[in-house]
Amino acid sequence: MNLISYKRAAAICHKFSSLRILVVGDLMLDHWVWGDVSRICPEAPVPVVNVSHYSYTLGGAANVAANLRALGAKVDIAGIVGADDAGRRLRLLLRRLDIGIEGLFAQEELPTIMKSRIIANNQQVVRADVEACHSPQESVFRRVADYIKEHHKKYQAVVFSDYNKGLLWNDQAAQLIQLIEDVPIIAGPKPSNVKSFFGIDTITLNASEGFQATGHNTGTVDGLALAGETLLKKTNCKNAIITLSARGMALFSASQPMVKVPALASQVYDVSGAGDTVLSVIALCRACGISPEEAIRLASHAAAIVVRKVGTATVDCTELTASLENRPTESLFSPEHKILSLAEAKDMVKCWKQESPSKRIVFTNGCFDILHAGHLRTLLAARKEGDALIVGLNSDDSVRRLKGETRPINPQQERAVLLAALECVDAVVIFDEDTPSRLIEAFQPDIHVKGGDYREEDLPEAKIVHSYGGKIVLASLLPGHSTTDIIVKAQNKPL
Repeated sequence: MNLISYKRAAAICHKFSSLRILVVGDLMLDHWVWGDVSRICPEAPVPVVNVSHYSYTLGGAANVAANLRALGAKVDIAGIVGADDAGRRLRLLLRRLDIGIEGLFAQEELPTIMKSRIIANNQQVVRADVEACHSPQESVFRRVADYIKEHHKKYQAVVFSDYNKGLLWNDQAAQLIQLIEDVPIIAGPKPSNVKSFFGIDTITLNASEGFQATGHNTGTVDGLALAGETLLKKTNCKNAIITLSARGMALFSASQPMVKVPALASQVYDVSGAGDTVLSVIALCRACGISPEEAIRLASHAAAIVVRKVGTATVDCTELTASLENRPTESLFSPEHKILSLAEAKDMVKCWKQESPSKRIVFTNGCFDILHAGHLRTLLAARKEGDALIVGLNSDDSVRRLKGETRPINPQQERAVLLAALECVDAVVIFDEDTPSRLIEAFQPDIHVKGGDYREEDLPEAKIVHSYGGKIVLASLLPGHSTTDIIVKAQNKPL
């Protein structure tokens, strides 16, 4: 599914090379240790990683700068690093990308933040951080401020990348923002610093940050709407964007209702740095006057590319437009994006729980051969039990074993699309077994809903639900409504 046409995306991306952007924020160096595992350490129950090579990439605000540069813009960076080897390496990486570092200053007592990740068989094993989070010396902070004051008018946008490491603490962000005149400011603030970004063009936060900043549960539709409204009131920003991981992203503007776009990645290998990519695309779009709604559509495509890569990766305009080329722009209401494999649905549940640990996941299952009012009543009742509903759908082979060779009437893909088109359904997973036990083991839903024609003690999956503390709910049925009844009536046979 495309959220924006290839032609429009190409036209927008073409503008990026004419832009010059200033990035202000907390800089980091990412250190990667790559290898594989073939044994467990005899000294402790941990894997032994056979190291094959090392690599270094830009992190934090520096990764935002790298993303902007990859997308074709000219980029300068303002911030503080330590006077150490990591700081020198970070400067070297920035220079190699032709990112201006005149606004980058060193502080003797401050170590450059470095995150070391050990990757074994493309799986992160452990991370070790070197950092000392505190406000910079006043004299060094003033040098950053003086650079911004002197040079800000040569930029088409200023991007603040806040990782809560010290540069933008207290009122320091507000001080720097006051120095910037007639240039759009786009920021990725941490929740504790949101009020410092008062009156800027656009802020972006993830779902967890949105909850922390507002106190509203971004895992529900109503909570998300309240979180967006609260952010706009707190900050007086023109736009607030909340990224929702596997659920896409939401845009809030004072002039229009909430706008949501879906996530597009079918495979997710690494979400680290995806927020930086979204912030970068939004900033470039706003810098050249693109509407916030078009900006989030393009950003969703960029994020889908980045999460398929391992590490804090970037995306360039060639990749971005190629992902859209020769693919029709489909309606945002197309239900196919809700039809997931078991692995995709499992990842989605994991993301939901990470974003909002209190989110209640509901699961139900069935053949849903001819979707009718009785089915709808059960699905609506199931959705009311929690915050998200996953429907397990029996495959055609499974239905034949359960109902006979003349069934199903409708093939599995058509049944899946009809279910996915319902607003109360968040995901549909087709399964080939006779029972949904494997799906329940994978998702571990808080609530498993079945029709009232079952008894809890007769459900083969009941033991699994109880094993992790889940709850079974039997929904009341709508009398006189069943697929069998409909088939009999269609054949003009008496019931």
